[in-house]
Amino acid sequence: MTTPPVGGPAAVSVPAPVPASISGPGREPAYQRFLDEAAATTGDLLADTVAAIRAGRLGRGLWHPTGFGTFEVAQVPGLGLVRVHVWPEGLRRGLPGHPSVHQHCFHLYSRVLAGEYRESQYGIVAPHEHGPHEVLPGARRLRVYTVRATGVTGKDELYETGEDLDVVPTLRAARFPAGTWHEVPVRTFHATPIARNRFCVTLAVLSLPVQGAADVLLGRPGGGSSVSVRRVVSDEEQELMRRQFIAAEGSAAPGAAAPAPAFSAPGSQGSAPPDPR
Repeated sequence: MTTPPVGGPAAVSVPAPVPASISGPGREPAYQRFLDEAAATTGDLLADTVAAIRAGRLGRGLWHPTGFGTFEVAQVPGLGLVRVHVWPEGLRRGLPGHPSVHQHCFHLYSRVLAGEYRESQYGIVAPHEHGPHEVLPGARRLRVYTVRATGVTGKDELYETGEDLDVVPTLRAARFPAGTWHEVPVRTFHATPIARNRFCVTLAVLSLPVQGAADVLLGRPGGGSSVSVRRVVSDEEQELMRRQFIAAEGSAAPGAAAPAPAFSAPGSQGSAPPDPR
């Protein structure tokens, strides 16, 4: 396993080519194939995507309910959706009160193109391990919300259930600098604690939905059920993202080599070691 330096300049970096196979002990074959194909696909799309960001030609973008911008790059048959995700410095357009901890019905792979990505992950405390009213030290009790497909791009239906789950952190704000990649397997509760004063851009692959999996969110009780339409990223907001991307590129040390991709150890779910800072 190769671990990149953490804490360097928040530079734009075209990552070194990912090897033909990203090996990982214990991975299911279908998930391993997804990671390999996602790595190859993002490698193929990388140069054109970076050029499109620099030129402000990403096209129509939508604000995700948790506050970052999303731009569709490609639909790849048999693989899934490729998107650019942007957390602009000083700007988030999330829905107030929207749960931040969530799991997907798909696998996620992404390369960090600029700035620094942050990832926290959570495990569920089994009900038999404590009484119905007891929350174990270090755990949080959160309300379960489900997402229902609307068939309309950008329209979300969120439903509050009467169920609560106790979760404990298994990964605390792990840091992934530009030039590395990270992964989130299906059914993994996670959050992206990227501070408002930080900048990050990733090129992400969302797999096709995994049979039997569902999008689930965990938040405070009383949020209620809601229907929302994702806000379109304005031309001014996209221009801000473009300028910040170019500025991050300029902050790289002249002639500095791109960090080598690093690969996850069993259970680490990513390419950088946990770092609570």
